[in-house]
Amino acid sequence: MKRKSVKKLAAGTLAASMLVTATSCGSVKQAECSWGNVAIGGGGYITGIVYNPTEKGLRYTRTDIGGAYRQSSTDAQWVPITDHFGGVNGKNWNLIGIESIATDPVETNRVYAACGTYSNENGAILASEDYGETWTQVDMPFPMGGNQSGRGVGERLMVNPNNNKQIFYGSRTAGLYMSKDYGKNWESVSGFPVSGDYFQEKNQIGIMWIEFEPASGDVYAGVAMKNGECIYRSSDQGASWEALPANNAGFYPLQAEFSDNGYLYLCYSDSCGPNAAVQEGMVCRYHVKNGTFEDITPQCNDNRYGGFSGISVDGTDPDTIVCGTLGFWSAKGENLYRSTDGGNTWTPFFDLTTDHYVMDVSDAQWLNWGRESAQTGWWMADVEIDPFDSNVVSWGTGATLYSTKNLSDLGSGTPVTVAFDAYGLEETAIFKVVSTPKSNGSPQLYSIMGDLTGFSHLDVNVRPDDNHFMKIGKASDLAVAWNNGKVAVYTNDDKREPLRYTTDGGTTWNAFASLPEAKNAGITAVSADGSTVMWIPGSISSGVYFTKDFGGIWYISQGLGMGAAVYADKRDPNIFYGESGGVLYISKDGGANFIATGAAVSENCEIVPSDEADGFVWIRSGTSLGYSKDYGATITYLKDISVNAIGVGAPKNNGDPMVLYVMGDIHAQGGGIYMTEDHGKSWIKMTSETECFGNLTPSITGDASMYGRVYFATNGRGIIMGDLVS
Repeated sequence: MKRKSVKKLAAGTLAASMLVTATSCGSVKQAECSWGNVAIGGGGYITGIVYNPTEKGLRYTRTDIGGAYRQSSTDAQWVPITDHFGGVNGKNWNLIGIESIATDPVETNRVYAACGTYSNENGAILASEDYGETWTQVDMPFPMGGNQSGRGVGERLMVNPNNNKQIFYGSRTAGLYMSKDYGKNWESVSGFPVSGDYFQEKNQIGIMWIEFEPASGDVYAGVAMKNGECIYRSSDQGASWEALPANNAGFYPLQAEFSDNGYLYLCYSDSCGPNAAVQEGMVCRYHVKNGTFEDITPQCNDNRYGGFSGISVDGTDPDTIVCGTLGFWSAKGENLYRSTDGGNTWTPFFDLTTDHYVMDVSDAQWLNWGRESAQTGWWMADVEIDPFDSNVVSWGTGATLYSTKNLSDLGSGTPVTVAFDAYGLEETAIFKVVSTPKSNGSPQLYSIMGDLTGFSHLDVNVRPDDNHFMKIGKASDLAVAWNNGKVAVYTNDDKREPLRYTTDGGTTWNAFASLPEAKNAGITAVSADGSTVMWIPGSISSGVYFTKDFGGIWYISQGLGMGAAVYADKRDPNIFYGESGGVLYISKDGGANFIATGAAVSENCEIVPSDEADGFVWIRSGTSLGYSKDYGATITYLKDISVNAIGVGAPKNNGDPMVLYVMGDIHAQGGGIYMTEDHGKSWIKMTSETECFGNLTPSITGDASMYGRVYFATNGRGIIMGDLVS
């Protein structure tokens, strides 16, 4: 690792006295706001896609930590339908992970969702009569695992097409359950013989899917059983069950679908994915009349390894099937195969000599990920053919949703176009959001997040291009120069480039010339003009450093102890604030020396300088909210307030105080997003009881150039963007 010199500067002095006062919080009124997402284009794992077989254009998706979505002929894009879970108070946050969705083929307005992210809490089943606009919740006596092993298997929840009052649900740990009244009440199916004995990463997989055979109406269930007896059938609507013959012990039928001509098509893998590596798999068809299995695994000269997961039968042709791989980490991504003769022969999307498809990610160009062309994706659990359009097959990935436009051209010499299809479907875990005043083409917003590192968003309504995708490392912190928004820095876990910067608004990201320590991640801050970068590497023993030339020379900062945090003033490039050991510090010499102000704060405090006046700083100390007008020497705390995150945004009028936005609870009005324009004398509650947005991450900011615009981070619902309706 290349290094340059590290210098120590002399310590300075600063006299300060500690003074803390308190003032009452003012009135709270409810506002109307419009809510949406900063456009990214996915970002997380889409575990299932469910088309309604009788209403054209109606389909649903489920995600592992970001809820469920609907798209219909009346929806302009994907619509989130489970945003009433979670929020600042975290009520029912665990239910935002969706384990299964069922759409009613008879009364198509009805939809059901099995909800539960982790198995440390019991799950719930939701029922809706209006396409998911409103729900009735029934708490279940067992857990679900929307974000656990096997989360990409088939639909455990299924409506009986011959008696749509009856719904089956296959649990992970408690066997089979059934409702006879549209999901209002549920009972255990006592005659179901097994609950599944295969565990993965200590998680029981249980019943993986429910399917109804079209001709007889018999119900089938797929269960993760180690002995290969994985498929069970009932001919009396669930009263009694029989096991089909064992097919292949150690292989698990992750997904299945019936054709109208008497076959059950099955995709097998030797683990239930997606975390545990899949080593092998197979595709089979089961002849219902003869009771026999037949191996129809695609052999297409593509060097496939791993298993199979998604499988779908064309609604207009029972001999046309599409299946997809699982755990095939090829340079092009997972492969898909199409058969028009019931699986006797297959045509792949790619083989060793030819690509039979082209990727179109022009509407989310970052999906190229620095390559000439985007991959087909990884963790491709579910594959579904549109029952009304044989040219469209859709699949979810660990990053987004894709659909084809001309599937029937596969193998004809005309490439199949695979296009980005996650319009409005924003499912990723956000760590931090930062907005600075727009000027000279600077970005409107920066963000860092799980899986995708982060972006500079030139326009929050436009999905970022590949240049403005940070790409490298799992990001841990982000800082932007307030008065020069083209200068930004993020820290990450990459050992070679743990600190990266841009001076052109994210068009290019660069490694620092040298590093003062061979550590990664950590905390960073950038001076108001972008001339100074501070870095505290992510180790308890690391020092506090600053550089004025992006790592040409690093200096050791004096005055802060271990475990410190640093923040840049928005007006004076020489001023930084710090916290260490519950003490508030200030540097007035560009980060060279930090002196205690005399004010005590919590060790997990958050310092947000404002641009409204010299020395004005907002402080979140634990869950208390205060402000200082004298660079942190004295702090005035507001009463009856509990906050998790704070951020400032543009004032209503020039000369007004900057708007403060908070995640929290004001005057016991309930957890939510609030704003104040007058230093807490009065408050506006921006969210309602149904606008919760899942599991929130404590990062919030106002738009630095637009009054009434707020952005905040979620753990699974992307970046939420709200506008105050005047």
